[in-house]
Amino acid sequence: MKLGELIYTRRKEKGLSQEKLAEQINVARQTISKWETNETIPDVESLKKLAIVLEFSVDSALGIEVEEDDDKLEWLIIGGFLVGNSLGWIFNNFTLGFMCAIIGLGVGFILKAFKK
Repeated sequence: MKLGELIYTRRKEKGLSQEKLAEQINVARQTISKWETNETIPDVESLKKLAIVLEFSVDSALGIEVEEDDDKLEWLIIGGFLVGNSLGWIFNNFTLGFMCAIIGLGVGFILKAFKK
């Protein structure tokens, strides 16, 4: 969704007219109209105000996606290590912890490769 469409949609969801939104963020009504039609884009300060009033994320509005794969990879390693250590404790073989951590790492890399 383009930024203008997002502004229009969120404004309508909030039940705000262009005039009311313009008053809240201290710009002219015509400015809101130009943003909604993608003729112009808001400056940084106006975008921050829009995000607060219309309750949206600036990152998502700008199309910025944060990668979270690294966290999943870390949890696979930690999970594998914990499971392996638990099994190692039960079976009195602590090398299982390291083997499961390596397996978790390998699975993480495979999942990351298939995602791309």
